[in-house]
Amino acid sequence: MNEILSFLGIQLSETLLLMRKFLSNEFESQKIGMRFEDWIQLFPLMEKESTNQKSLSDRLGKDKTTISRLVDGWVKKGWVKRTQNKEDKRIVFLKFTTKGKSIWEKGIPVVRGADEVFKRNLSVENEKELFLLLFKIQSGVQFSETKNVLS
Repeated sequence: MNEILSFLGIQLSETLLLMRKFLSNEFESQKIGMRFEDWIQLFPLMEKESTNQKSLSDRLGKDKTTISRLVDGWVKKGWVKRTQNKEDKRIVFLKFTTKGKSIWEKGIPVVRGADEVFKRNLSVENEKELFLLLFKIQSGVQFSETKNVLS
């Protein structure tokens, strides 16, 4: 059992769980109007003007049924709207509504504040090193996934 605790993936997962719990509590206590879980899953819509459900599914690593349910909830709350592609009616684009974007943006200061808590015990050099190491891990995983697809 102690060996498992020394695995990098386990330590990163435990850290991520603590960070998500912290952020969830902050979103709730500051009454953002959106759960942190929704906020982070809506992040791809902020990166691009709009995206389709397939891209969102791929990005979040969730099946299309789960994504469809998520999006249904967001549409019902008025955060997101669906629009059909004019050329291909099977493709549905997702875009923030004004209400959704406004609520999402209320979460930014909360995330910024949490980031300060997360970095509290890190020097500037530690922080740079951590980002470099995380980038290396992410690159290694992405390369491994690409390699598996090509095999």
